Amino acid sequence: MKTMSQILKKPRSKVARHRSLQIASTVRSRGDLLFSIGKILCFSLACLCVLLLNITYASSVVQSSESELEQESDVVIFRDDYFIDASHQQPFKQKLDGLDDADLDQFILGRSFFSVPWVVAPSATTARDGLGPLFNANTCTSCHVDNGAGIALADNGQPLRALTFKLAQPAKQGQREKESLINYGDPVYGRQVAINGNGKVAPEALTRLKHHKKIVTFPDGEIKELTFFEPYLENMNYGPLDTETQFALRQAPALAGMNLISKTDPEVILAYADPDDVDGDGISGRPNWVYDIAAQEMRLGKYGWKASQPTVVQQTADAAAHDMGLTNPLFPEELCTPAQTDCLDAPRGRPTAFGILDLPQQRLDAIAFYVTSFKAPHPVTFSEQAKQGYSLFTSIGCSSCHRAQLTTKDGIKFAPYSDFLLHDMGEELADGRPEYLAQTTEWRTAPLWGVGARVRQKQRFLHDARAADPLEAILWHGGEADQVKQRFMALDRVQREALLTFLEAL
Repeated sequence: MKTMSQILKKPRSKVARHRSLQIASTVRSRGDLLFSIGKILCFSLACLCVLLLNITYASSVVQSSESELEQESDVVIFRDDYFIDASHQQPFKQKLDGLDDADLDQFILGRSFFSVPWVVAPSATTARDGLGPLFNANTCTSCHVDNGAGIALADNGQPLRALTFKLAQPAKQGQREKESLINYGDPVYGRQVAINGNGKVAPEALTRLKHHKKIVTFPDGEIKELTFFEPYLENMNYGPLDTETQFALRQAPALAGMNLISKTDPEVILAYADPDDVDGDGISGRPNWVYDIAAQEMRLGKYGWKASQPTVVQQTADAAAHDMGLTNPLFPEELCTPAQTDCLDAPRGRPTAFGILDLPQQRLDAIAFYVTSFKAPHPVTFSEQAKQGYSLFTSIGCSSCHRAQLTTKDGIKFAPYSDFLLHDMGEELADGRPEYLAQTTEWRTAPLWGVGARVRQKQRFLHDARAADPLEAILWHGGEADQVKQRFMALDRVQREALLTFLEAL
């Protein structure tokens, strides 16, 4: 595209040279200086008109360019310092620009408690002892590699610590004594199976997966084999599960765009809610109203696979308690059930200047600040194939849930490709864990930013990591997303490849 200066300079200099020669010739042949002056004045007036016309033309070109960008802004947004090229080698780990000295101090403190291993209490250090007594990992980075997701499966197909086994009793969800209760866990094992224990505290069990196959046939005859998992436990050290207890697999999600999500007003998300499908498009979108422990009130859930956390601080506190056994202001008690006496009697960390909690408020806030201090992945350019894929993504209805553009409270446009609402994804994706209002078949629309990086890092997709790539994730869509999946499957192979190319550019 020509710049404004190029548009203005080129025609003006060419006309000026030509007119100057004409004027000089006229002066020499007629010697009529006054007439020449008049010609010069007329020429100057003409040049001024040309200049004004050029300015008008250039302005229209600039406006047209901005309009084109605006039209494409739901695809390409890289106007400020909140985004990093999605093709970057570590797109989830690029710090925001402009942090002041106080912010940097908080960032460094949070990074320390996020990445340095926690140890068993009591120990020589009081800053990061208190791991367990029951736990799954000893650092946040164990499950969030470079702030992305973790590796969920070992080479033999068995779960690693980034794939946790949650427990719940869904039949009791409607009997919750108060709305602030997320769900009922197992009476002995609680809400999550711990694969590690300290000292004489026995780990709860060894988590295992049975693999099952499903064949999908496209209308054009292409065949795709899918895998799904059946979770089970070995070496159960606290007896059998309650007969009403069911499993729910959860892989650690990528920590992408947490800053922008935290800045998004709930009203922006609620504007897309249509729980009764009033518009008749087959897509509902329900908010999950969850309990904010610090505020002691129900608020819109925005984080997690079922949107069951209202803030980054609470999401962090929940993970610290359930994944690492760290007491903190929002979960001040060790998560031992009455049947786990060794866990209840295990040594605790020594009190510090911040109190007796393993993770005091100051350090919890520092981790949450660290998590929200990174840029969001966003593509800088699209190939022609990816542009075609985006058109298909929109035309077949993916964008009904995977919203291409939201705006933060302070006016930053961003493209998470999610509406952060719950949608019924069908029985095949259902598990045994309702969370507040989210039923077993309902899931928050998974944001798609960073999909390309996750593919490059060989990470798996969907809540239980059953999908090896975005294609498999699409083929598992059901419920209110089934019609869109059918439209995708009806595309020809070239079109399907274009849509997948678009996803991997995000």
